[in-house]
Amino acid sequence: MKIRMRDRRGAPARSSRRLRGIFGLLALSAASCAYADSSVQIAGVVDTYAGSLKRSGEAGRTGVVNSSGMTTSWWGFRGVEDLGGGLKAQFNLTGFFRPDNGGAGRYDADTLFSRDANVGLTGAFGRVSLGRDLAPNFIPSVSLNPFGGSFAFAPLLVQTQASTGYMRGQKWAATEAGDTGWSNEIMYVTPNLGGLVASAFYQFGERTGNAGKNNIVVNAMYNSGPAAFGAYYQRVKVNNPVDNAAGDSGVFAFTPYNSQTGATYKLTPAREQGTWFVGGAYDLRLARLFATYQHSSNELPDGFDSAHFKLQSSTLQLGASAPLMQGTAMLSWARTTVKAGGDYRASLGSDGWQSTVRRDTVSLGYDYLLSKRTDLYAVAMYDKITDQAGGTSLAVGARHKF
Repeated sequence: MKIRMRDRRGAPARSSRRLRGIFGLLALSAASCAYADSSVQIAGVVDTYAGSLKRSGEAGRTGVVNSSGMTTSWWGFRGVEDLGGGLKAQFNLTGFFRPDNGGAGRYDADTLFSRDANVGLTGAFGRVSLGRDLAPNFIPSVSLNPFGGSFAFAPLLVQTQASTGYMRGQKWAATEAGDTGWSNEIMYVTPNLGGLVASAFYQFGERTGNAGKNNIVVNAMYNSGPAAFGAYYQRVKVNNPVDNAAGDSGVFAFTPYNSQTGATYKLTPAREQGTWFVGGAYDLRLARLFATYQHSSNELPDGFDSAHFKLQSSTLQLGASAPLMQGTAMLSWARTTVKAGGDYRASLGSDGWQSTVRRDTVSLGYDYLLSKRTDLYAVAMYDKITDQAGGTSLAVGARHKF
């Protein structure tokens, strides 16, 4: 049978469009095939929610249909080839997208495969990968809070990984530098050693003459029966997913303000950040309890600011989840304190400087399972930053995994 293709206006399709369609079908067919020694898989998550949002410090309430309420929406390809003797080759090419408007990436400047773009080997020795892969903070952070990978509503991630909300003098800056994925990375993951899995990460800054500009870290997760524990330490000098700065990169910025005069003093952005994290979870059957704590120390560039001020932040998170009917109820609270310690009167010549800012966020949610791949959720979140009016957000959404 001969099929004549037409475009949306009814005109005959061009041959190039015909070829693109054929190649697209071939690609999909190849992706769905699995062989004894190799396979390629298409996978992803579509997550969209509707709601009314107001974080602390925002001028007003916003009605939205947004993407990525419980999981950042993503799609992509995964492949594995069995090389024999327990050795396998793997690749991952996955990227984020915004189903609310069809946009690629988490934001306009995000890269095509900002979630994963790596190739590696796995075996009895563990796993080694090259390319863009997980940052060390990701697995411990999402595993040890009740809302998992919800960068919109998990209090831990809202405060440490997102830049929503306002304090006087600046938009809230994610207190943990480096993103949740690292480019130009070598990553090694150990095999499971009686419940313990450890990883080492090294990201090259790729700057000629500046070999010290890189990111380096280790993390570990331990699971035994009802208990789970996680920890990591990371030293960050390079921003992600793309860092074009030839010299020092500003990995964290903070602006103290004067509560009497309204004046602000913008500290020079930190050139390096060191963060350590510890956390755990325990399953009581009726409920699962969570607790995490992390602390970041920021090194300011040499000069006036580094000589007079010490910039740090810390975040405590407590939470619980419980099975409820055909779903899970979730509750989490986090408090982040950002402090730029120093003698402001001696340094800036006046009193009234607010150099410590605190943020409290609490979220209550319910996730209802329609199937193994599809769920509906509802979340309420309250948010409060020092000297700013509190804000309440409400959302309902749907998530589908494929």
